[in-house]
This record gives sequence, C-alpha cells and structure tokens, in this order.
Amino acid sequence: MAAETSADAHLPVSIVLFKLHLEFLWENLRSIFSSSSPTATPTPTTNQEHSTIDLDSSWDLYLMAALLGLIGALYTMRRQRIALQQQPPVQAPVQ
Repeated sequence: MAAETSADAHLPVSIVLFKLHLEFLWENLRSIFSSSSPTATPTPTTNQEHSTIDLDSSWDLYLMAALLGLIGALYTMRRQRIALQQQPPVQAPVQ
C-alpha cells in the first residue's frame, strides 16, 4: 500500500518484503527439519523468542554495512585497475 501511494517508498517496501519472505522460508525450513528429527529441541518460550526478535531487528544495519563494504571493495578494485592502465609499459634494459 505504501509503495502504491509513493514512488519513493517502492525500494524500502521491496526490501522489507524480501526480508519477510526470507524469514518465512527460514521458519518453514526450521519447522520441517525440527519436526523430522527425533531429538527435536523444544520451542522457545515467549521471552526467548522476544530476545531473538530484538537481535534480528537491526537487519537493515547489517545490509547497509555489507553494501558499503561491497561498494568500497569495488571502488578500490577500480582505482587499482585504472592505476595499472596509466603506468607506462616496462621496457627491458638495453645492454
């Protein structure tokens, strides 16, 4: 709904929907594998589940840090490639 009312909200809404789909997939996979194993761990209580949600609430900060690291790595590689292209070719010494 927010993406329909504002064009600027399209990217943040898409990121949040992607995160929700990943969480849903993760929970489904966890429930499938935990129910099939004979030594399944008990489901966490509400307090434990709440603390897990608090730890996962800063996912956007992790995403921004990863993207910033990727941009920095790409920038560094590009600068190195340009510096190598600008160097004059090395000639063999004349004897």
